[in-house]
Amino acid sequence: MQFSKIKKQILSFVASSLRPRLDLYATVDRHFHDGESRIWMTLDSEPFFKAEDLRFTQEADRRYALAKARLPQKPERITLEIFQSDWYKTSRELYRQIEHELEQEGWHANYNVQQDLLLYPTLSIEEALTHPHAFIRGFALLDRRVGKRRLERINGDTPFEFTCLKIRLEAESD
Repeated sequence: MQFSKIKKQILSFVASSLRPRLDLYATVDRHFHDGESRIWMTLDSEPFFKAEDLRFTQEADRRYALAKARLPQKPERITLEIFQSDWYKTSRELYRQIEHELEQEGWHANYNVQQDLLLYPTLSIEEALTHPHAFIRGFALLDRRVGKRRLERINGDTPFEFTCLKIRLEAESD
């Protein structure tokens, strides 16, 4: 699906008090060998969210390199059996944990956000507010289906959720 269609669909969920002020952008830098891509959101033309594959992956790799001493011994021979080894299973789990921690700290990978943008229109507001991905939970706070009283009872768990909650509460108070 073209990004322009996704953008139109996603922005249709934004509360009317924010709709003229909020925008969503995406780009792919063709100068990178693998087409570095990013997504960002602006409020009054000022960016408040960004998701970049390269920076996210670099930080995840850096943290993985620091933590890999906790892994079991890596098999010496690389064969198909490596995928059944304790090293492989533990390594994958460690990397997943690092990615989850990064998301909780406010880092976002573009590829995850694009998947979330495609998924969001299919979710009820209750599913969106309790979804495991921080981007979906945060964007749900900008959603017109969340009322003012409900917003006042919500606490943001991640930097993106907190930012979205603050933006929405300020927009509703105007």
